[in-house]
Amino acid sequence: MAIANWQPTKAEFWKNLPAPARPWPSEVAWFEKYILEKKANGPVDVLILGSTVEFRSLCHQHGARVHIVDFSDKFYRILSEQPMEYRGEEAFYEQDWRTMELGRQFDLIFGDWVPGVLHTVDYDVFFKRIVAHLKDDGLFIARECLRPDRTVVDLAAVVKKHNAEYADKYSFYESSMQYVYGYRPDPVTAMWDIPAAQSALDKVHADGLLKDSDYDFFTRALAVEKSPASIMVAEDFDREVQGYFVIQAKHFGNEPSHNWYPVYVLKKK
Repeated sequence: MAIANWQPTKAEFWKNLPAPARPWPSEVAWFEKYILEKKANGPVDVLILGSTVEFRSLCHQHGARVHIVDFSDKFYRILSEQPMEYRGEEAFYEQDWRTMELGRQFDLIFGDWVPGVLHTVDYDVFFKRIVAHLKDDGLFIARECLRPDRTVVDLAAVVKKHNAEYADKYSFYESSMQYVYGYRPDPVTAMWDIPAAQSALDKVHADGLLKDSDYDFFTRALAVEKSPASIMVAEDFDREVQGYFVIQAKHFGNEPSHNWYPVYVLKKK
């Protein structure tokens, strides 16, 4: 089993990152839709994979019973330092998603970049744990970062598009984070290649395309990525999940990054 892609250094940095490292409001709205649908039939038990505060606040807003499973209590405490409009009681489990056994099932399971923070070799064991923790009518709703197709990223072209279309409203990280992490993933395992991404950033910066503040911020973000993580092509991910789930829907947000971040609604077979 590969090492999980998380550590205190990353957690300390991650809590300050903007979307799309975390979900945009337009993406959170899709999670809200399914909480409200379940809530119409009575109390809702929600399991959140990781400590994503946007999901926690949303669940508290709508009176859901909130359960959180994260690799470390320390990560949970670090990320809990972020602002949350709504807070409430939470049941916390310090367990690995790939081996978790919580002794109960849930109406909804929420994840952000899950299972993307795992190695692709662990997807099967992860999906089996999700199936085991879903009620028969439960839903696994997950926002993933996926390559829309097999097009090779041209980072110079990405930066030029950002400068022409998005720079007045978004930072380069906000509009284009996905292209950097998906710059040259392993063709077999779909794992990120952080050194290749950094080299590509170095070049567009040296060529005068990427401004200093965007380059410096992204370089700090890449520096905390010490463990494997995956960024699959969407059709390959679909094939993986369909071994365990029926894809009920795919939703997208409204921001420039939207086509790389589908929100999957999955029901176990």
